[in-house]
Amino acid sequence: MIGFRLPVSELRVTLRQPGGAEDMLLAEASDCDVGLALALASALARSAQGEAIAWEALPLTDLDATLLRIRQMVIGDLVRTDIQCPAEGCGERIDIAFRVTDYLAHHQPRKPRGIERDHEPGWFRMTNPDVSFRPPSGADQLAIADEPEGVRLLAERCIRPADAPARVRRRVEAAMEALAPSLYGELDGTCPVCAATVRIPFDPQRYVLLELRAQATSLYEEVHLLAGHYKWSEQDILALPRLRRTRYAELIHAERSAG
Repeated sequence: MIGFRLPVSELRVTLRQPGGAEDMLLAEASDCDVGLALALASALARSAQGEAIAWEALPLTDLDATLLRIRQMVIGDLVRTDIQCPAEGCGERIDIAFRVTDYLAHHQPRKPRGIERDHEPGWFRMTNPDVSFRPPSGADQLAIADEPEGVRLLAERCIRPADAPARVRRRVEAAMEALAPSLYGELDGTCPVCAATVRIPFDPQRYVLLELRAQATSLYEEVHLLAGHYKWSEQDILALPRLRRTRYAELIHAERSAG
């Protein structure tokens, strides 16, 4: 297990390695969306006291930071991707790499002046003018996902009064970004051949879920191999830690190759 503190709520969290149930969740998910992110965090993360966490009520920044920590634990700290240079006549591959640790440190929350915590958990208050607000949560993202007026609905859920003037909403949004910075960002890269600069969007929630789901697709083959070789039930195989299940599958492949 690994432990860390959530950047916005400051809750201490412990993570465990994914097992068969989580791999099945990833492999059979219809989409890599916030619903899957919430389900995965609920399965793998607990408070330092071992209690379940109401992830849907926490800021999205905390959820996305947790997904990056899961990725760090399962795959590693280094994130590497590449993109084709868009410069005319070039087309060279541009490598872009960064570390999860550095990315999270770069997006640390800060408390702006004139903002204080409200009496209601998760809410903040701006003293001049008198406005209360909270950073958007996973539940908010689920609620507005298919709504054509999502921006307005989000303001109604997260700002009091909801009809605050536009200039006040802009100040509130700036305060929200400081208190709970979005981890959705852009990555910069430079072409090693023509020196062109590229910028690509990085959605940590979707990126991590796609990576983990790609790993989880081997689950079916591994269950098939172990069930046929050892005569274990699917339930028993899924109960194995991922590393042990994968190692058993590798031994079976090695034995068959040697034979």
